[in-house]
Amino acid sequence: MSEFKPQFLHCRIRVRDLERSVRFYAEVFGFRELRRSISPAGNQLCFLELPDNPTKLELCYSPDFGDFDFPEDIFHFAFSVPDLDEFRRRWEPEGIEFWPSEGPVNGVFYFIDDPDGYEIEVMKV
Repeated sequence: MSEFKPQFLHCRIRVRDLERSVRFYAEVFGFRELRRSISPAGNQLCFLELPDNPTKLELCYSPDFGDFDFPEDIFHFAFSVPDLDEFRRRWEPEGIEFWPSEGPVNGVFYFIDDPDGYEIEVMKV
């Protein structure tokens, strides 16, 4: 019997504005658009990928779904960056809020929000 080795393929998040979210993830983290499609339920889907990273991010927009909320501190992504200070200097002037505002936790990570309010942990590699 062969060894069971699942792979984590993608994670879907619902977004309010597909183009705004594609732009955010491309500009801030370097994602590339892989493909777009329409789901059987009529959702507009956009798959994003990072170079040399097998896990994809699936953005889902449905004009009929309406607005949405999700509880704070339940769900987040984590991305590594080579230099936390440089990352903050680059994106804080663009309006991205970093918290804690006084500096990274234990010198290792900050949190920011994407355009829809999803928490993103930005960590030093």
